[in-house]
Amino acid sequence: MITRRDFLKVTAAGGALASLGSVTEAKATMQAVVPDDGFCHETQREIPVIADVDLVVAGGSSRAVAAAVAAAKTGCKVYLIGYMPYLGDDICGSFLYDRQKDETPQTALARKLFEEVKSFRPLHYKTVLENELIDNNVDFLYSSYVTNLLVDEKGKPAGVVIANRSGRQAIRCKGIIDATHNASVARMSDIQVKNAGQGAVEFNYTVVGNGKKESANITHAEVLPLPVLSGGKEYPVTRYTFLMPLKNDSYAALMEIEQTVRTQTWDPDQVDSSDLLWYIPQQVITCQKACNEVSGSIRQLPIEAFQAEKYSNLWILGPCAELPRESMKTVMRPINAVFLGELLGEEIGFRTQLLSMPAQTIVYQKKVNASDYGQIGEVLQPLRPLLHKNTVNSPAGALPVLGEYDVVVLGGGTAGAAAGISAARQGVSTLVLEYLHGLGGMGTMGLIGCYWDGFREGFTATIDNGVHEMAPENHPRQQKDWKNRAVSDWKMEWYRKELLKANGQLWFGVLGCGALVENNQVKGLVVATPFGRGVIRSKVLIDSTGSADIAIAAGAPFDYTGKKTLAVQGAGAGKRDPGDSYNNNDWLFIDDTDILDVSRTFIQAKVKMKGHYDIVKVPQTRERRRVVGEHIISVYDVLNHRRYPDTISFHQSSFDTHGMIVDPYFLLSPPMKRHMIYDADVPLRSLLPKGLEGILTTGLGASAHRDAMPVIRMQPCLQNQGYAVGYLSAQCVKENKALRKIDIRKIQKHLVRIGNLPERVLTDKEFKGFSNSDMQKAAQSVSDNYKGLEVLFSDPERCRKLIDKQFSQTSLPDEKAILASILCMLGDKKAAPALEEAIRQYKNWDQGWHYTGMHQFGMSLSHLDA
Repeated sequence: MITRRDFLKVTAAGGALASLGSVTEAKATMQAVVPDDGFCHETQREIPVIADVDLVVAGGSSRAVAAAVAAAKTGCKVYLIGYMPYLGDDICGSFLYDRQKDETPQTALARKLFEEVKSFRPLHYKTVLENELIDNNVDFLYSSYVTNLLVDEKGKPAGVVIANRSGRQAIRCKGIIDATHNASVARMSDIQVKNAGQGAVEFNYTVVGNGKKESANITHAEVLPLPVLSGGKEYPVTRYTFLMPLKNDSYAALMEIEQTVRTQTWDPDQVDSSDLLWYIPQQVITCQKACNEVSGSIRQLPIEAFQAEKYSNLWILGPCAELPRESMKTVMRPINAVFLGELLGEEIGFRTQLLSMPAQTIVYQKKVNASDYGQIGEVLQPLRPLLHKNTVNSPAGALPVLGEYDVVVLGGGTAGAAAGISAARQGVSTLVLEYLHGLGGMGTMGLIGCYWDGFREGFTATIDNGVHEMAPENHPRQQKDWKNRAVSDWKMEWYRKELLKANGQLWFGVLGCGALVENNQVKGLVVATPFGRGVIRSKVLIDSTGSADIAIAAGAPFDYTGKKTLAVQGAGAGKRDPGDSYNNNDWLFIDDTDILDVSRTFIQAKVKMKGHYDIVKVPQTRERRRVVGEHIISVYDVLNHRRYPDTISFHQSSFDTHGMIVDPYFLLSPPMKRHMIYDADVPLRSLLPKGLEGILTTGLGASAHRDAMPVIRMQPCLQNQGYAVGYLSAQCVKENKALRKIDIRKIQKHLVRIGNLPERVLTDKEFKGFSNSDMQKAAQSVSDNYKGLEVLFSDPERCRKLIDKQFSQTSLPDEKAILASILCMLGDKKAAPALEEAIRQYKNWDQGWHYTGMHQFGMSLSHLDA
């Protein structure tokens, strides 16, 4: 792709070639200026700085925590960055919790982790490691990826840039411990990487609950001596060793291996499995001194084998250090690695304190002549005002292009998983990207495995039937009420199996952190993976993050709590025991766009859920960022059953509010209690971010008022919405049409045929507002406990004129108070004295409002409060 910027570069070079007179020089000059289509150009930008520390530890493994704590004990200020939503990704992510015969815990931390453990319980290891950091004043963040290195004026490492749901931030430091599995931080520099092995690679993968499997790829399977004990049951734990060739050193190749492994080991008895494959990479970082033979204790390993050759303040605490590959299998076992981490951490801590903080820092960018595919949009706001420490410059650079697909779905949750399956079934190239290591989102990984309200026909019925058929009718884990309650891990596997069967591709462990945009057309997204940051190009991008993350990064306007109100729906973070499918709860408030708040949530949840097998890996939130689309669904659209010519999904629910409601209508006339179910349509235009092409938002990120969202966020409805969006996106690709230009009736006919939509949508017309007679009728009835207010508030200006007239004509105190409250809600202050008089009639406060969270419907203010 040659853009105007590239064309000018080539043309300028061409002018110079005329005077060279040498074919060799001409070829070399052209190679230097023709853009590399494997990279995407990124313009200069400023990254907000959130911390200045002595040492950054990248990685959340047990060895990373051990090193961070040991360095902190020397007096270092340490910041640890973990990319999982928990610590101990080697123990809890790869299930390396077993002790081999010759492994003896040699440190206090190792003894806390491994001694007196009677069964495998991930929450134990996560809690111990987390407490180590907290007790030793080590700052840390969960769910954050390192995306870039900072360097000083001499090019020496001087910090990192990280990405998370809050955007990107920088941390400046004197030294770095790269404890990532594949030395991804070191690879962001110009350090030399070399191959230390050839051929197939051994991958370990562990499952809980099911029996041994056999396949040509499985070279070994062992039942571990320490089972999982939970709820009076004992579950066997089986570790498999696969011998498989990696196509290349890319994340896509690793994900292809992982999906194969998951497919070959799953059966309906499985109640858990490791998130991450465990393997020893064949690539190593060139260090100051290679260790070619390991024959002794961990203490005898040369420290230079972990210190980068080029940069003395960059340390490799992972399997890419310069040790023999076979020896690294033993060295990286958690008991040994924790000891190694403490030894290195202490020495690095002492050495780092002797260094000075760099006076100037800048984001390091590799020199690549990248193609101009568009602008990179991202969130670069300070994380919190108190943490803001100016910015660091990120010069123009290049991002690797990781792939190109017809349809890319970011977020494999309730709507996203269905969207990916739907698009892939239409034969277009489809990639689903999910941060967690399973599909289904809140309904599976979040353990909200029971439907509340919602429309159960269409693709949702296909899902429910498919999940039920994952095992025989008499299987002990079958749910009796299976049309309302799913076995969560079966549902995860059904989604994954159906996506792969339709030739879709699936990457776990991927975080969306930016958008690729050209002239308001979204052409892809920027992602962070355990291997680094890159661009994935798309013809249609489906933003199923549930918070419109990529649409907002692309520049779409959005609404969220804090702009106009502090109201927030209750949230949870529940326990997870083997076989669990439903652990809904509501005990805290979470801003899931603030990574500090998310990290805080996981810390508190471990305390509350102490003693259980584990906790969920995703906060159970209901309050999300909502994109501003071509139409914002209002409370009045729902209450008045508004119809649209472009309806894309059909919803049924009560107002499942879980806390404060703020719409003026609800302050005066609260919604009915639990069993009042509303039908609601969602038009395509509410999934299209205003001003952007090539992108749709789904689920809780759609364009709707926060108080309307509880009716349109039910899982059955969003599963159908996901299918509809995936189908529509595929048709746009096949017909080479923009999302706004597709024949919506053609799409609707298909959705009606499969049961997603009621047939009436094919003849629904555009709503043009209520007639004057409708408004008059509502105005006449509104003094009867606000009857008809939903009609009046659909047109505030006409409402104000009608109510103002009635207000001036009535003398009845109760009627006057109701009319005055309506006028005041509309900003007409002349009615305030009448309200003041009504308030003075109260001798005492009325009942107020007792917030309980779960199962709370109706009012959120008493009559007097309102």
